[in-house]
Amino acid sequence: MKAAVFHQPGQPLTIEEVPEPTISRTEMLVKVSHCGICGTDIHASKEGPFMAPPETIFGHEFTGEIVSIGDALVGGEFSVGDRVTSLPFIEDKTIGLGAISGAYSEYVKVGYDLVVKLPETLSSRDGALVEPLAVGLHSVKMAGDMREKNVLIIGAGPIGLTCALWARFFGARHVVISEMAPARLDMAKTFGFTAFVDPKGDVGAQFETITGAAPDVQFECVGAPGIMQSCIERAPKRGLIMGIGVCDHPDTIVPLMAFGKELTIQWAVGYDKTDFEFCIEMMEQGRIDPRPMVTDVIDLDAVPEAFEALKTPSNQCKVLISLD
Repeated sequence: MKAAVFHQPGQPLTIEEVPEPTISRTEMLVKVSHCGICGTDIHASKEGPFMAPPETIFGHEFTGEIVSIGDALVGGEFSVGDRVTSLPFIEDKTIGLGAISGAYSEYVKVGYDLVVKLPETLSSRDGALVEPLAVGLHSVKMAGDMREKNVLIIGAGPIGLTCALWARFFGARHVVISEMAPARLDMAKTFGFTAFVDPKGDVGAQFETITGAAPDVQFECVGAPGIMQSCIERAPKRGLIMGIGVCDHPDTIVPLMAFGKELTIQWAVGYDKTDFEFCIEMMEQGRIDPRPMVTDVIDLDAVPEAFEALKTPSNQCKVLISLD
């Protein structure tokens, strides 16, 4: 099968013929329809503790059609021809980040227990947005009750946007976004967000001007050193800071400041199967719509160039690979 393969940092991905995945009795083979390029993939292609091993095939935001079913699953819940998405895990291994090849390829294998069928009313392209939407849902759920909260979203990339969408969905009083990139500000506006602060200025002061209060909850969706300390400084008494962005560099905070305010700092990662199912249900009902974040749809041969461009993004938000 054809796939985009990572070899080492500083080198573009290469399009190669690689062996098709082999499945066990409790696995299924999926012909990939669409796969999103995730910031985690970009991160894993760079030097550092999170770097993926050579020969990795990235891709964990995918949909497709089941083409083969393991012997133990025959006659069960799934059938050849079912359109599905899946949490990107098989037992304790992650699909697309090392041991199990991902969906920057024509086929990907999945474990039966984390697979979710797509309803007929949801296209395979839209289904590829379930995974990033579930990241935001899981993060907002971990933050607790959003009703009447003043919320600051730091970073308007795909995950920041999904956190903003769910915070609004669950009843936040104000959802304010901190972002400096014009294209990302424009993207946030397409989702109906109108309250923005400039991270080059005093974010806390700007936030209070808009809302009349300090942020009850802050979603840090960038993952750069120094941002967590800024969150601590602007947080109110007993405020909550959610760490969503991936930061694999040493960082420094002043614990005394957080201690004096009795702050809660909570990290969130991933999702569970119920998050996927809820996202699909809300998309199907038209109550949440992540589709405007798709800025580019490319074929597999265009992945190396698009992947390099996303290392320094300009107007891209969510890039989807189409293998249909």
